[in-house]
Amino acid sequence: MSTSASPTAPDRRKGSPLGYAVIGVVVAICAVGWAIIMANAGRSPGIDQQTISYRVIDDSSVEVRWQVAKPADRAVRCVVDALDANFAVVARREVVVPAGRSALSRTDLLTTTRRATAARVKECRTM
Repeated sequence: MSTSASPTAPDRRKGSPLGYAVIGVVVAICAVGWAIIMANAGRSPGIDQQTISYRVIDDSSVEVRWQVAKPADRAVRCVVDALDANFAVVARREVVVPAGRSALSRTDLLTTTRRATAARVKECRTM
């Protein structure tokens, strides 16, 4: 009569804490790098636009105060828009800032298709 030996359980070793720490640091560095890339994606370097304020005048108009700073030797096109309560665009205007100026501050009155709840300078890009 032969008896078979019971199979041995696989060797389950725990990873070293140092290995887990190294993996965690690498993952954290990758996550921070990815966040920086995504935060700057789509932006034009050297162009800084800012919405200063907006004021809803009535159901069909909104006033937007905004500014842009840029290299003086570049012309840029800025998009100013207004949004409703569902974040749908209810007004949009393109403004060209010519070369020769390094900054522009202005106030625009947008005519909206329905009542706006917000307005902004959405983006400025080189032409």
